[in-house]
Amino acid sequence: MTKTIISAEPDSLTVYLNKIWQHKSLIVTLAKRDLKIKYAQTALGLAWTVVQPLFAVIVYTLFFSVLMDFETEYPYLLFVLSGILLWGLFNYIFSQGSTSLTQNQDLIRKLYFPKIILPLSKALVGLAEFAIISLLFLAVIIYYGISPNWKLLFIPAIILVLCLFSTGLSFMLSAATIKNRDLNHIIPFLVNFGIWFTPVFYPISIIPEQYKNLLYLNPMASIIQLFRVCVFNEAFNPYMLLGIALSFLIFIIGFFYFKKMEDHIVDYI
Repeated sequence: MTKTIISAEPDSLTVYLNKIWQHKSLIVTLAKRDLKIKYAQTALGLAWTVVQPLFAVIVYTLFFSVLMDFETEYPYLLFVLSGILLWGLFNYIFSQGSTSLTQNQDLIRKLYFPKIILPLSKALVGLAEFAIISLLFLAVIIYYGISPNWKLLFIPAIILVLCLFSTGLSFMLSAATIKNRDLNHIIPFLVNFGIWFTPVFYPISIIPEQYKNLLYLNPMASIIQLFRVCVFNEAFNPYMLLGIALSFLIFIIGFFYFKKMEDHIVDYI
């Protein structure tokens, strides 16, 4: 029988990680619950996972390829779809993870568990939906005859970095939101505004040369462009690695900030 010791002293990193591991099944349980609730009593069910990004792709493609006349080395539809695919995963993990504590106040009051599990469960839900949408993306690139290459082996690592970045942000904001509920209203605005600083629907080529490398200070710009490098053989820019490094840094900062705030979460619920 496992003994759980509850102390006023902050957990060491090893103890904290061990507690998360002991409650790993709860992450899966919460993720399953969220998926059931999200698509319960809907006519299309999980199909909404594909319908929503597909509609966004159609709108962006019609507007930017026809009216703005953006040109890419491969079909613009694939360009937008790759951006929407990754931005959608980031958007879900960041926005849902950031509000996961306030959404689960009753659960926090009733059960003892590492609260960091709540944003982690949102990341798992996002990955499950991402896997479904990826099937659509795979079908489209096969239709357009995009040849596979060895760089595709790096795709799982790129998705992992995306999850670390978005989860790290959600750690920081979910812990901060407990004390400042105004962030619940600011977060959606930040996410919607951030897409304009990310090459989701516009190519890097339209940015003036002196500012192109600055774009990679945005980790999502680096992640999306690296994804396109692997799938479509776009040119690699070493500055993309800067965004990757920032992703790891943000995850580490977010993790330790959440750990520091965790003992005070119940006081603000």
